[in-house]
Amino acid sequence: MDPELKDVAELAALIEVGGFWRLVPEEIPRVYAKTTRALLEDVRVGLERKFAHESR
Repeated sequence: MDPELKDVAELAALIEVGGFWRLVPEEIPRVYAKTTRALLEDVRVGLERKFAHESR
């Protein structure tokens, strides 16, 4: 196996079993909203608003 692909596979496996979370502070949520088209649209609108405001 390509060493780079092996590294990616190992990282994915670590994240899958929750190993990543030991590196993250407790106040960071571990469960997120299901990704839906409406949620993505809300995020897009929010980012557009944020960056439009910052570019002034």
